Amino acid sequence: MTSTPLPATSNRMLYRICLCLSLLAPVWGGVTAARAEGANDLRLSASIGLIHDSNLFRLPSGINLLPVLGRSSATETINLTSLGLNYQRSYSLQKVEFDVNVSDYRYRNFGYLSFLATNYRAAWDWSYTPHLYGRISTSREQSLNSFTDFSGFNQRNVRQQTRTGFDATYELDARWRLKAGLSRNSLENSQLVTGIADYNQNTIEAGVQYVMPSGSSARYRLASTDGNYTSNRTFPSAGFYDVGFTQTDNELRANWAISRDTSAEFMLGLRNRSHPNYPQRDFSGTTGSANLRWTYSGKSALVAGWTRELGAYETNDFNYSQTDRFSIGPIWQVSPKATVQLQLAHAIRNYKGTPFGVVTAQRRDTTNDASISVNWEPYRFLLLSASLQNARRSSTAPGLDYTSNMININAQFSY
Repeated sequence: MTSTPLPATSNRMLYRICLCLSLLAPVWGGVTAARAEGANDLRLSASIGLIHDSNLFRLPSGINLLPVLGRSSATETINLTSLGLNYQRSYSLQKVEFDVNVSDYRYRNFGYLSFLATNYRAAWDWSYTPHLYGRISTSREQSLNSFTDFSGFNQRNVRQQTRTGFDATYELDARWRLKAGLSRNSLENSQLVTGIADYNQNTIEAGVQYVMPSGSSARYRLASTDGNYTSNRTFPSAGFYDVGFTQTDNELRANWAISRDTSAEFMLGLRNRSHPNYPQRDFSGTTGSANLRWTYSGKSALVAGWTRELGAYETNDFNYSQTDRFSIGPIWQVSPKATVQLQLAHAIRNYKGTPFGVVTAQRRDTTNDASISVNWEPYRFLLLSASLQNARRSSTAPGLDYTSNMININAQFSY
């Protein structure tokens, strides 16, 4: 009896698994002795995945895709291979953590989008005394810009975000905490993104927190941000595009331990952004969130929430966007090793502000997302996950409606 050869896709997937395991094998041997002595500081991982998207470029139905994409379909399948390393270690009151991940994204139909992402995160949870402590951290995240907002169909646009921060907390007594922090954030895109410019920004913040015996708490936070745009902006500008900005955020946060099984988080904020040369670009408004988690049985929970975000969105017609997002989703622990989660989300995004003082356009986007995901950990070293997602958008602006269906399958090996 002759055996049937594997399809080419299966061969490539098998090759990726073997490659990941072979790369990790020498390192595993090197840390076996440390493991035998009970040290669990170093964790290595390798994963393979497949993402299938029925409408990668988020294009409306019924249009001729051939002159736009060079193909009659926007369907895409992405092969993902990742290698990761995580290190954690506690030294008395101190704790250090380092995480690095290299991910290779390979697009089958639109190969020019393939890229290698190198992400990292490092943190030191420091403590001078048990009552004075904080964190120093730095991170970088690289990803491909979503075509939800980026319409450069024939070019790769990689988004890189970096953050470095320092914060400190001082416990005045059993109830009161004083908090302060400094941070620097930057955003860099390899191609221009409409409405969102590259920037560097520095933030200083301070706050006070009150903690109750029940575990509930309330906090006030004041943050001041100075930023500058790095997208080759000059002054003066015919489109009122400024070279920098300042932003002030006032926030009230509360965590409410309603019961042993139920908790809630609330935030109410006021954001004010101003520009040094073009006050026509200034905006202000309220931000907020409300999230509830209810564990209604030993194996089931329900998570629901609302958020309001304000963000700069600078075009000839608008200054900023306001997004209200509502979500709800149950979580089922179907067995000690398997979890199923369902999530429904509805978002309304309004574009506001008129830099030229005249309303020339209206835009309101409504998105609806539904997803179901399954995580199964048959062994301590193996995590299998799969998800199905349907995403839809309708917009008052022409040509921005879309529907997309996605399948995501992933296997992660760790040691």
